[in-house]
Amino acid sequence: MSYLSFPENLMIIPGAAPQHGAAAEFTSIPISMKNVQKLWAVVYLNTSGTSAAVACVPQSDALVAFGSGLPIPATLHTVPIWSNQAAATSDAWTKETDAANFTTTAASATHKMVVFEIDPSLFRTTVTAASDDDCFRISLTTIAAADFLAIFYIVVPRFPSKVGSQASYIVD
Repeated sequence: MSYLSFPENLMIIPGAAPQHGAAAEFTSIPISMKNVQKLWAVVYLNTSGTSAAVACVPQSDALVAFGSGLPIPATLHTVPIWSNQAAATSDAWTKETDAANFTTTAASATHKMVVFEIDPSLFRTTVTAASDDDCFRISLTTIAAADFLAIFYIVVPRFPSKVGSQASYIVD
């Protein structure tokens, strides 16, 4: 049996530090996927202030600066999605239908988690015919000021090496 050390074999990158919503659309910190073999974007929402549904929309761009911020077109690419829409009381995950985005339920269960699995090799070749989009972020619909959010990226590096010698994922 091989040994997996989470912090040694995977990169953990904050896409959005835990924070209150701002009654506006929210976008996470973009990352470059040039050196990524596999990416999981983990979205945590606490909608205790509103119990509102929130749309989570993966976006792509050719630059980390994100000039276009276009959603991943559903006609070209869907991704595996899992959710736990009662994360405060359950550790059960539901495999959702593969899609280009996901909207949480507007339910009394307020702690919600959503995981998007991104395979950059497919992402780069199928997002748009006009560009080589290799940067990624998540956009969330209006997050009320009373609600909380956090986003983390879990990265399997394309070229495994010691954590301290990995290339940066937040610069292009």
